[in-house]
Amino acid sequence: MIGVVRLRQIANLTRHSLSFIPTLYVLGSIVVVQALLFVDRQLTDQAVPVLLETTVDSARSVFLAIAGGLITSITLLLSMLLVAIQLASSQFSPRTLRNWLGNRTVQHAVGFVLGTTVFCLLALRSTRSFGEDEDPVVPHVTVLVAVALGVFSLLAVVRTVDHITHSLQVGTIADRVATETIEIIGRVYRSEPDSIQVGANSGALRTDGSIDVPIGATALEAPTAGWVQQIDDHIVIDSLPEHSTGYLTATVGSFVTERSPIMWVAPSPTDPAASRSSMLVAVAIGDSRTMQHDIEFGIIQLTDIAVRALSPGVNDPSTATDIIRQIGNVMSALWEHPALSTTYRSGTRTLVRHRPTHAGLLDRAFSPIIHYGGTDRQVVTTMRQVLSLLRSEVDRRGLPGPVEPLDDMLARVS
Repeated sequence: MIGVVRLRQIANLTRHSLSFIPTLYVLGSIVVVQALLFVDRQLTDQAVPVLLETTVDSARSVFLAIAGGLITSITLLLSMLLVAIQLASSQFSPRTLRNWLGNRTVQHAVGFVLGTTVFCLLALRSTRSFGEDEDPVVPHVTVLVAVALGVFSLLAVVRTVDHITHSLQVGTIADRVATETIEIIGRVYRSEPDSIQVGANSGALRTDGSIDVPIGATALEAPTAGWVQQIDDHIVIDSLPEHSTGYLTATVGSFVTERSPIMWVAPSPTDPAASRSSMLVAVAIGDSRTMQHDIEFGIIQLTDIAVRALSPGVNDPSTATDIIRQIGNVMSALWEHPALSTTYRSGTRTLVRHRPTHAGLLDRAFSPIIHYGGTDRQVVTTMRQVLSLLRSEVDRRGLPGPVEPLDDMLARVS
């Protein structure tokens, strides 16, 4: 049975697939063209208004012209998209690739143009005589609809070219990544299991995030290698046997190798295979990191853009300072939430796992920029301003985030 975690993973893959929405448009065009051809077959020449009148030859010419032109347009559109992806990957970060493939404007434009092309090709195939004793099919209504779809398809191509051009601006990319990261922060912190009794942080969790696993615990292994994209705490703790503790060593955004331990259970379960199957329903593993529940991945994308701007080949500190301000916006949203608990108890079951910390995410955001841009006065000044503003907001607004990481980071850039 497919669980909710797997369904979310499939939905995310579908959202970032360039072929799913165009396929829906193609299927829709097949239904529409058959319905319109059926209407045309019911019409007689006397019942057709002058506006809709056409002939078989003119209908064929219209369908051929629209289909041929749109095939060229769709080729141009896809070529521009590939060039934009290549530029974004080389100039900003290859990790932004999924954002381009998941762009709804591009997906709908490709789907609309492709659907109109299929519409015209199917209509062209039906615009013919079926026999010597039968009248030819004259698609009066279908031609009018095809012309309208062709006009809107051209407008969609122009709109998409304009959209791609604006999307290549660094400010647009940074704003999109920052906005999505802030949404993930709210999603992760809202998903704190309130139905599960949250206990004090376990001593099994070390300060570096690793977990002390007791001797004799049973390892539940990963079925395949890949990136951990989701972990559902509710399902994980429900999969544990009664009177047992699960030590979840895998974290969202980490890479696991095939048959490496994802979680340890102590005392050892009587049926390790069943426990493993139940646990795997709560963990989604894929071939790349995603923005489903991975806060760090969003921060990494922003940091990558800033670091690339500071490279000797680019040497663009202004772009780096713009990204630093966006990172400050993300950090401000993060500091509005208290630290996540690392120990969860439900009845006789206990779950210990590593959660993203404010200090860890702050370090991941600014340490690479300090390393590569620590000698640039403009970059250092902007980082100091962003961190000082966040530090003052903690006092002014009483934000629940910790103060110590901000003070430490300010000391590093001073």
